[in-house]
Amino acid sequence: MGGFTAALQRFGIGRLTVVLGVAAGVAAVLVAVMLRIGQAPDALLYSNLDLREASEITTALDSAGIKYSSKGDGSTIFVSRDEVGEARLLVAGKGLVTSGSVGYEIFDTQSVLGQTEFQQNLNEKRALEGELARTIMSMRGITSARVMIAMPSRQLFQTTAADPTAAVVVGVSGGALTGAQVQAIRNVVASSVPNLKPEKVTLTDTANRTLAAGSDSAGFSAASAEEAKSSTEAQLQARIKDIVEGVVGVGAARVQVTADIDHSRSTTQEQRFDPDGQVVRSMSMNGSESADTTAVNDGGATGLNNIPGGEAPGAAPAGSTDTQNTETTNYEISNTTTTTVKEAGEVKKLAVSVAVDGRWTPAANGGEPTYAPRTADEIAQIKSLVAAAVGIDEERGDKIEVLNVRFARDVPTAGGVEAGNSLFNFTKNDLMRGVELLVLLITGILLIFFVLRPLLKSAAGAGAQPQLAGAGAPVTALQTSLMSGASQMAQLTGPAGPSEMEQRLDIARIEGQVKASSVKKVADFVERHPDESTAILRNWVHEG
Repeated sequence: MGGFTAALQRFGIGRLTVVLGVAAGVAAVLVAVMLRIGQAPDALLYSNLDLREASEITTALDSAGIKYSSKGDGSTIFVSRDEVGEARLLVAGKGLVTSGSVGYEIFDTQSVLGQTEFQQNLNEKRALEGELARTIMSMRGITSARVMIAMPSRQLFQTTAADPTAAVVVGVSGGALTGAQVQAIRNVVASSVPNLKPEKVTLTDTANRTLAAGSDSAGFSAASAEEAKSSTEAQLQARIKDIVEGVVGVGAARVQVTADIDHSRSTTQEQRFDPDGQVVRSMSMNGSESADTTAVNDGGATGLNNIPGGEAPGAAPAGSTDTQNTETTNYEISNTTTTTVKEAGEVKKLAVSVAVDGRWTPAANGGEPTYAPRTADEIAQIKSLVAAAVGIDEERGDKIEVLNVRFARDVPTAGGVEAGNSLFNFTKNDLMRGVELLVLLITGILLIFFVLRPLLKSAAGAGAQPQLAGAGAPVTALQTSLMSGASQMAQLTGPAGPSEMEQRLDIARIEGQVKASSVKKVADFVERHPDESTAILRNWVHEG
């Protein structure tokens, strides 16, 4: 205990305090960095929230014991990545998130008394826009939505009002929307507004890309047309590659498909009359009969007629008689009316090219594999399979080419590919966590070697050789005595060598001899220079 106290006094209380303070600071920094990096990183819970909704969400998170942090103006909330799923279920279950939009709840707190017709119509329009925005946000891949509807009113002396229009701005995650998704959004908006047609809905995203123009009556924009072409080519290419690789092996075929797509939309109406298909529609029959009675006695008024028993005048020969019959039959000719609507996306022409590798036979002694080309019969079979798979029509102008070429590649083994995929199947979060741990390790090593170690070395050197400023020649003499004692110890110890006997020397005996020699020299120095020794002791006491 006494030796430790003496060593502590020689080292100095001030130096010890500095060393302990620096060590504590470095330890605190390392612990803070370790805790910060060791915990799960923050993940975005919700952004662009209404401040009232943000307050309700934070209250719900506090009651559930979920830690959170808000950034910006308070409309963006972050939680731990491990708890983001639980937090979203909690908030969604309570119905707290409406993304700042106003829906039909606007009518729950407002009184209709004192409101003008303009205010009522405006509130109805706001509610409809908010509900449509919420509906669009519920779709997959949509992070934000904003809907604006223009409903023109009927002006004076106008029979009908102009057609309504709409504009939709969406935030997309994971790439651009497909043509089917764009058309779905336009149909949802058009079906929710009276007299609104899908071609009157303009759809854009937050990356300033026009996905569908309001004047696009055909339903296809340039982007959707190119997307339809790429999708058709990719489907045909995958179909061909699947059937060809099933014959020649995986990786032994290269397929390219170019499709000419007709993006125009047309309507054709055709009317046909069949003269052979006659059907009686109506029938009418008319008849007439006439007689000529010019020479017939009609019994004129004579004297003989008035005498009783008198004879009537003699009859004259009868006149001519005419009879007429008329029959009318109406026939209906068979009539066929055909209306054909051709939608966009029809394939006009196909060009297919297939390159097939030959056979690779591994060598028996583990040498280089040998290559053998495909036969003409095999190429013809592959061409027939491809033509049947994609529906090649030579009358339409389709072209197909199947060639056997030698691929400039090594023959990989399936096992090696699968093993590589399984070994390096890391996610983005795993890579970021590995980078964080690597940065923590490098920071700790740098602090130890460049901050803590030099500080400890300098403090130890200062304690072993205290400064004796002002002592003059006696201080030098005392240091010389101590150095001679150290050299004597080195002489007794001897040079370092690989001898086993030298490593087993009694170190305690040697250290005792060196200490006795050093004490004797210090005592001789004090006897010869008492005043200088007193000054040195006072200086030590003052520094301690």
